[in-house]
Amino acid sequence: MTNASMGQQAKLAADAAGTAVAAFSEPYEFVSESMRKSGTVLDTAGIRGSRSHVSERTRFGMSAVGGSLLMHATPAMLDKWLPRILGAAESSDTFALAETLPEFALLIDRVARRFVYDQCKVDRAVFRGSAGGLVTLAIDVVGKTEAVSATAFPALAMPTDPPYVMQDGVLTLQAGPREFTEFEIIVDNALARRFSNSETATDIRPSDRAVSLRCAIPYTSDSVDLHNQALAGAAASLVLTNGTYSTTFSFATLQFPDRSPVVAGKREIVLELTGIARTFGSTSELVVTHDSAA
Repeated sequence: MTNASMGQQAKLAADAAGTAVAAFSEPYEFVSESMRKSGTVLDTAGIRGSRSHVSERTRFGMSAVGGSLLMHATPAMLDKWLPRILGAAESSDTFALAETLPEFALLIDRVARRFVYDQCKVDRAVFRGSAGGLVTLAIDVVGKTEAVSATAFPALAMPTDPPYVMQDGVLTLQAGPREFTEFEIIVDNALARRFSNSETATDIRPSDRAVSLRCAIPYTSDSVDLHNQALAGAAASLVLTNGTYSTTFSFATLQFPDRSPVVAGKREIVLELTGIARTFGSTSELVVTHDSAA
Protein backbone atom coordinates (compact mmCIF):
# COMPACT_ATOMS: atom_id res chain seq x y z
CA MET A 1 0.00 0.00 0.00
CA THR A 2 1.38 3.42 -0.96
CA ASN A 3 1.61 6.24 1.53
CA ALA A 4 -1.00 8.99 1.54
CA SER A 5 -0.12 12.37 0.06
CA MET A 6 -0.36 14.64 3.11
CA GLY A 7 -0.80 18.38 2.88
CA GLN A 8 1.98 19.19 5.34
CA GLN A 9 4.47 17.75 2.84
CA ALA A 10 3.34 20.07 0.03
CA LYS A 11 5.55 22.91 -1.25
CA LEU A 12 4.94 26.09 -3.21
CA ALA A 13 7.22 28.25 -5.32
CA ALA A 14 6.82 31.05 -7.83
CA ASP A 15 8.92 32.57 -10.57
CA ALA A 16 8.71 34.35 -13.90
CA ALA A 17 6.42 32.89 -16.56
CA GLY A 18 8.02 30.07 -18.53
CA THR A 19 10.37 28.93 -15.75
CA ALA A 20 11.35 25.23 -15.82
CA VAL A 21 10.51 23.15 -12.74
CA ALA A 22 14.12 22.77 -11.58
CA ALA A 23 14.78 26.51 -11.94
CA PHE A 24 12.01 27.92 -9.69
CA SER A 25 13.63 30.27 -7.18
CA GLU A 26 10.91 31.75 -4.89
CA PRO A 27 9.79 29.33 -2.13
CA TYR A 28 6.82 30.29 0.04
CA GLU A 29 5.25 29.04 3.23
CA PHE A 30 1.50 28.87 2.63
CA VAL A 31 -1.69 28.02 4.49
CA SER A 32 -3.72 26.58 1.63
CA GLU A 33 -4.14 26.68 -2.15
CA SER A 34 -6.88 25.82 -4.62
CA MET A 35 -5.14 26.12 -7.99
CA ARG A 36 -6.57 23.73 -10.56
CA LYS A 37 -7.49 23.17 -14.17
CA SER A 38 -11.26 22.85 -14.54
CA GLY A 39 -12.22 21.24 -17.82
CA THR A 40 -15.56 20.65 -19.51
CA VAL A 41 -17.02 17.90 -21.67
CA LEU A 42 -19.35 18.99 -24.49
CA ASP A 43 -22.29 16.70 -25.21
CA THR A 44 -24.57 17.06 -28.22
CA ALA A 45 -27.48 15.85 -26.00
CA GLY A 46 -29.68 15.69 -29.07
CA ILE A 47 -32.88 13.74 -29.67
CA ARG A 48 -32.17 10.11 -30.59
CA GLY A 49 -35.23 8.19 -29.43
CA SER A 50 -33.72 7.57 -25.98
CA ARG A 51 -32.98 9.39 -22.77
CA SER A 52 -29.40 8.03 -22.77
CA HIS A 53 -26.42 10.18 -23.65
CA VAL A 54 -23.84 8.66 -26.01
CA SER A 55 -20.11 8.87 -25.22
CA GLU A 56 -19.11 8.92 -28.89
CA ARG A 57 -20.97 12.24 -29.32
CA THR A 58 -18.79 14.20 -26.88
CA ARG A 59 -15.72 16.42 -27.14
CA PHE A 60 -13.55 18.21 -24.63
CA GLY A 61 -14.50 21.88 -24.30
CA MET A 62 -12.72 24.82 -22.70
CA SER A 63 -10.53 24.50 -19.61
CA ALA A 64 -10.17 27.31 -17.08
CA VAL A 65 -7.04 27.53 -14.93
CA GLY A 66 -7.08 29.37 -11.63
CA GLY A 67 -7.56 29.29 -7.89
CA SER A 68 -6.36 31.00 -4.75
CA LEU A 69 -3.35 31.10 -2.45
CA LEU A 70 -3.52 31.93 1.25
CA MET A 71 -0.31 33.05 2.93
CA HIS A 72 0.80 35.07 5.91
CA ALA A 73 2.06 38.52 4.92
CA THR A 74 5.80 38.86 5.46
CA PRO A 75 8.24 41.52 4.25
CA ALA A 76 10.16 39.24 1.87
CA MET A 77 7.08 37.77 0.19
CA LEU A 78 5.47 41.21 -0.25
CA ASP A 79 8.60 42.39 -2.06
CA LYS A 80 7.87 39.76 -4.74
CA TRP A 81 4.07 39.90 -4.78
CA LEU A 82 3.33 43.62 -4.66
CA PRO A 83 4.44 44.14 -8.30
CA ARG A 84 2.23 41.22 -9.36
CA ILE A 85 -0.73 42.66 -7.47
CA LEU A 86 -0.32 46.34 -8.37
CA GLY A 87 1.38 46.09 -11.76
CA ALA A 88 4.44 48.32 -11.55
CA ALA A 89 7.95 47.17 -10.68
CA GLU A 90 9.53 48.39 -7.45
CA SER A 91 11.18 51.81 -7.57
CA SER A 92 13.22 52.62 -4.45
CA ASP A 93 10.84 50.77 -2.09
CA THR A 94 7.79 52.26 -3.82
CA PHE A 95 5.18 50.05 -5.50
CA ALA A 96 2.65 51.78 -7.74
CA LEU A 97 -0.42 50.80 -9.73
CA ALA A 98 -0.05 50.16 -13.46
CA GLU A 99 -2.46 49.52 -16.32
CA THR A 100 -0.89 46.14 -17.08
CA LEU A 101 0.02 43.21 -14.85
CA PRO A 102 3.13 40.99 -15.05
CA GLU A 103 2.85 37.27 -15.74
CA PHE A 104 4.32 34.65 -13.41
CA ALA A 105 4.37 30.89 -12.91
CA LEU A 106 3.51 28.75 -9.88
CA LEU A 107 5.01 25.40 -8.92
CA ILE A 108 3.02 23.33 -6.43
CA ASP A 109 4.40 20.06 -5.09
CA ARG A 110 1.39 17.92 -4.15
CA VAL A 111 3.67 15.09 -3.02
CA ALA A 112 2.73 12.49 -5.67
CA ARG A 113 3.40 14.94 -8.54
CA ARG A 114 4.41 18.53 -9.19
CA PHE A 115 1.98 20.92 -10.92
CA VAL A 116 3.09 23.97 -12.90
CA TYR A 117 0.65 26.81 -13.59
CA ASP A 118 2.00 29.16 -16.22
CA GLN A 119 1.21 32.61 -17.65
CA CYS A 120 -0.63 33.56 -14.47
CA LYS A 121 -1.83 36.98 -13.27
CA VAL A 122 -3.28 38.24 -9.98
CA ASP A 123 -7.03 38.69 -10.25
CA ARG A 124 -7.69 39.82 -6.69
CA ALA A 125 -5.62 40.31 -3.54
CA VAL A 126 -7.01 40.66 -0.02
CA PHE A 127 -4.86 41.82 2.90
CA ARG A 128 -6.68 40.98 6.12
CA GLY A 129 -6.04 41.28 9.84
CA SER A 130 -7.98 41.09 13.09
CA ALA A 131 -7.08 41.81 16.69
CA GLY A 132 -4.59 39.33 18.13
CA GLY A 133 -3.90 37.58 14.84
CA LEU A 134 -1.44 37.42 11.97
CA VAL A 135 -1.95 39.50 8.83
CA THR A 136 -2.88 37.27 5.90
CA LEU A 137 -2.78 37.74 2.14
CA ALA A 138 -5.29 35.87 -0.02
CA ILE A 139 -4.44 35.93 -3.73
CA ASP A 140 -6.85 34.89 -6.48
CA VAL A 141 -4.90 33.77 -9.53
CA VAL A 142 -5.94 33.27 -13.15
CA GLY A 143 -3.61 31.30 -15.45
CA LYS A 144 -3.51 29.81 -18.91
CA THR A 145 -1.98 26.36 -18.56
CA GLU A 146 -1.46 23.48 -16.13
CA ALA A 147 1.28 20.90 -16.57
CA VAL A 148 1.96 17.84 -14.40
CA SER A 149 5.62 16.94 -13.87
CA ALA A 150 7.56 14.11 -12.24
CA THR A 151 10.60 16.37 -11.85
CA ALA A 152 11.66 16.85 -8.23
CA PHE A 153 10.90 20.11 -6.45
CA PRO A 154 14.09 22.22 -6.40
CA ALA A 155 16.13 22.37 -3.21
CA LEU A 156 15.09 25.74 -1.79
CA ALA A 157 15.45 27.20 1.70
CA MET A 158 12.07 28.15 3.11
CA PRO A 159 11.64 31.81 4.19
CA THR A 160 12.48 32.81 7.77
CA ASP A 161 11.44 36.49 7.90
CA PRO A 162 8.81 37.29 10.56
CA PRO A 163 5.14 37.77 9.60
CA TYR A 164 3.20 40.94 10.31
CA VAL A 165 0.63 40.88 13.11
CA MET A 166 -2.42 43.06 13.62
CA GLN A 167 -0.80 45.08 16.42
CA ASP A 168 1.89 46.21 13.96
CA GLY A 169 -0.76 48.39 12.29
CA VAL A 170 -1.41 52.13 12.57
CA LEU A 171 -4.52 53.33 10.75
CA THR A 172 -4.95 57.02 9.87
CA LEU A 173 -8.38 58.28 8.79
CA GLN A 174 -9.51 61.91 8.49
CA ALA A 175 -6.01 63.06 9.47
CA GLY A 176 -5.97 61.20 12.80
CA PRO A 177 -4.78 57.81 14.11
CA ARG A 178 -7.66 55.43 14.91
CA GLU A 179 -8.15 52.38 17.04
CA PHE A 180 -9.40 49.47 14.95
CA THR A 181 -10.23 45.85 15.59
CA GLU A 182 -9.97 44.49 12.05
CA PHE A 183 -9.12 45.58 8.53
CA GLU A 184 -9.32 44.35 4.97
CA ILE A 185 -7.62 45.93 1.94
CA ILE A 186 -8.80 44.62 -1.43
CA VAL A 187 -7.18 45.17 -4.82
CA ASP A 188 -9.45 43.75 -7.51
CA ASN A 189 -7.98 43.72 -11.02
CA ALA A 190 -11.14 42.29 -12.62
CA LEU A 191 -9.30 39.94 -14.97
CA ALA A 192 -11.13 38.88 -18.12
CA ARG A 193 -10.24 35.67 -19.98
CA ARG A 194 -10.52 35.42 -23.74
CA PHE A 195 -11.16 31.96 -25.16
CA SER A 196 -10.58 31.86 -28.91
CA ASN A 197 -9.95 28.78 -31.04
CA SER A 198 -8.10 27.12 -28.17
CA GLU A 199 -8.98 24.81 -25.30
CA THR A 200 -7.28 27.19 -22.86
CA ALA A 201 -7.43 30.97 -22.47
CA THR A 202 -5.57 32.84 -25.22
CA ASP A 203 -5.49 36.15 -23.37
CA ILE A 204 -5.92 37.41 -19.80
CA ARG A 205 -6.35 41.15 -19.37
CA PRO A 206 -7.43 43.42 -16.49
CA SER A 207 -10.80 44.96 -17.36
CA ASP A 208 -11.13 47.34 -14.39
CA ARG A 209 -9.62 48.04 -10.99
CA ALA A 210 -11.28 48.51 -7.62
CA VAL A 211 -9.35 49.30 -4.44
CA SER A 212 -11.11 49.36 -1.09
CA LEU A 213 -10.48 49.44 2.64
CA ARG A 214 -12.86 47.89 5.14
CA CYS A 215 -12.30 48.36 8.87
CA ALA A 216 -14.10 48.08 12.20
CA ILE A 217 -13.67 51.04 14.57
CA PRO A 218 -14.84 51.18 18.23
CA TYR A 219 -17.76 53.64 18.21
CA THR A 220 -16.78 56.19 20.84
CA SER A 221 -16.60 59.96 21.11
CA ASP A 222 -13.19 59.71 19.42
CA SER A 223 -14.66 58.20 16.25
CA VAL A 224 -18.01 59.96 15.76
CA ASP A 225 -16.40 62.13 13.05
CA LEU A 226 -16.00 59.03 10.88
CA HIS A 227 -19.77 58.65 10.49
CA ASN A 228 -21.41 60.55 7.60
CA GLN A 229 -18.16 61.70 6.06
CA ALA A 230 -18.13 64.24 3.22
CA LEU A 231 -18.36 62.85 -0.31
CA ALA A 232 -14.92 64.23 -1.15
CA GLY A 233 -13.40 61.77 1.31
CA ALA A 234 -9.87 62.22 2.59
CA ALA A 235 -6.42 60.74 2.31
CA ALA A 236 -5.79 57.70 4.49
CA SER A 237 -3.05 55.23 5.32
CA LEU A 238 -2.36 51.92 7.00
CA VAL A 239 1.19 51.34 8.20
CA LEU A 240 2.53 47.96 9.33
CA THR A 241 5.84 48.16 11.21
CA ASN A 242 7.91 45.40 12.77
CA GLY A 243 11.32 46.67 13.80
CA THR A 244 13.04 47.90 10.63
CA TYR A 245 10.48 46.20 8.37
CA SER A 246 7.60 48.41 7.26
CA THR A 247 4.75 48.46 4.74
CA THR A 248 2.63 51.57 4.16
CA PHE A 249 -0.60 51.56 2.16
CA SER A 250 -1.33 55.16 1.13
CA PHE A 251 -4.74 56.04 -0.29
CA ALA A 252 -5.18 59.29 -2.22
CA THR A 253 -8.76 59.55 -1.00
CA LEU A 254 -11.22 57.12 0.56
CA GLN A 255 -14.93 57.71 0.04
CA PHE A 256 -17.12 56.07 2.68
CA PRO A 257 -20.84 55.57 1.97
CA ASP A 258 -22.98 56.29 5.03
CA ARG A 259 -23.43 53.25 7.26
CA SER A 260 -24.75 53.82 10.75
CA PRO A 261 -23.53 51.84 13.77
CA VAL A 262 -26.05 49.42 15.26
CA VAL A 263 -26.55 47.67 18.60
CA ALA A 264 -26.11 43.96 17.84
CA GLY A 265 -26.33 42.80 21.44
CA LYS A 266 -24.53 43.45 24.70
CA ARG A 267 -21.10 43.53 23.12
CA GLU A 268 -19.29 46.75 22.17
CA ILE A 269 -20.84 48.91 19.46
CA VAL A 270 -18.54 49.30 16.45
CA LEU A 271 -18.56 51.48 13.38
CA GLU A 272 -18.06 49.40 10.26
CA LEU A 273 -16.52 51.38 7.43
CA THR A 274 -16.03 50.34 3.81
CA GLY A 275 -14.24 52.97 1.78
CA ILE A 276 -13.58 53.01 -1.96
CA ALA A 277 -10.17 54.38 -2.94
CA ARG A 278 -10.14 56.75 -5.90
CA THR A 279 -7.61 59.03 -7.50
CA PHE A 280 -7.34 62.62 -6.32
CA GLY A 281 -5.96 64.98 -8.93
CA SER A 282 -2.81 63.34 -10.24
CA THR A 283 -2.38 61.15 -7.15
CA SER A 284 -3.06 57.46 -7.67
CA GLU A 285 -5.70 55.75 -5.54
CA LEU A 286 -3.09 53.50 -3.91
CA VAL A 287 0.67 53.55 -3.49
CA VAL A 288 2.53 51.07 -1.30
CA THR A 289 5.87 51.93 0.29
CA HIS A 290 7.60 48.78 1.43
CA ASP A 291 10.96 48.20 3.12
CA SER A 292 11.77 44.52 3.30
CA ALA A 293 15.34 44.88 4.60
CA ALA A 294 16.09 44.12 8.25
